[in-house]
Amino acid sequence: MKPIYKYYSNAKLLLTGEYLVLHGALALAIPLKYGQVLEVFESEESDLEWLAYEKGKLWLKFSISNQDITNQTVEGETEKDFVCFLLNRAKSLNPSFLNSCNFKIRTEFDFDRNWGLGSSSTLINNIAQWADVNPYNLHSLVSNGSGFDIACANYCKPILFRRDGAHPLIYPVDFPEKFVTQLHFVYLGRKQKSADSVNSFLNERKCTEEELDRITQLSKDILSSKDSKEFDHVIKMHELLVSELLGQECVKEKLFSDFKGSVKSLGAWGGDFVMVRSDLTKKEIQSYFYRAGFTSVFSWNEMILGTN
Repeated sequence: MKPIYKYYSNAKLLLTGEYLVLHGALALAIPLKYGQVLEVFESEESDLEWLAYEKGKLWLKFSISNQDITNQTVEGETEKDFVCFLLNRAKSLNPSFLNSCNFKIRTEFDFDRNWGLGSSSTLINNIAQWADVNPYNLHSLVSNGSGFDIACANYCKPILFRRDGAHPLIYPVDFPEKFVTQLHFVYLGRKQKSADSVNSFLNERKCTEEELDRITQLSKDILSSKDSKEFDHVIKMHELLVSELLGQECVKEKLFSDFKGSVKSLGAWGGDFVMVRSDLTKKEIQSYFYRAGFTSVFSWNEMILGTN
């Protein structure tokens, strides 16, 4: 049976501006080759049937009634609660959405949901498309995040992103080709709940205009770096600034002090991916991180949308 509607959203990585993008700093974000699909099928059942797959394997299955959606006005504790909350908020933006629940929904993302690449943001964007509502408006109702992940869900190339109320500023950019073969991403295997990190930072830390301006400039500098030495310097300055803000040690000094190249934390510090730049070969980079116990190592071309 073919779906009556089908939607797709890209996963993402935030290369610069983590945390400070929440306060209006300019950030560099990259859409990925990974993503999530949402398919809508007609059904004779009175309740909405929800099936969620991860890389071809079913990991969630539940039924949703109209009453479930109406009653779920907060995020809740379970995956079903969260889905009902998203549908509830989507209906608040478009009351004509989902007046009946005689549908079967199939979602699937083609990446490990523990990687922190956007299992929630891609779902939010897909539901916004289905409900025919502004995805940033829906995102603002269910998350305190900046919305850069929603932008990546809809763009096919790197972007400079600035939070600006419900209407963010987005500038598509070209990433310097000369660095692409030198960049790799390593999964550290310690999934961080981004919502908790965001809320903590928003509640506990106020940024100065000088700090925001510095991150904004570093986001631009990474794109204009003339050589690997300058690129590594930009990464180091960015790491030191965020390290000072968070009161945490930079990941290179903490875990990879002898690595020949730069190492930058991505996302919620200390949990998900790091980006590394090195003149070493991919085999040498993999060997280094394998010895350190990190076996998920990806080249730029393996992850980033728009590359071969």
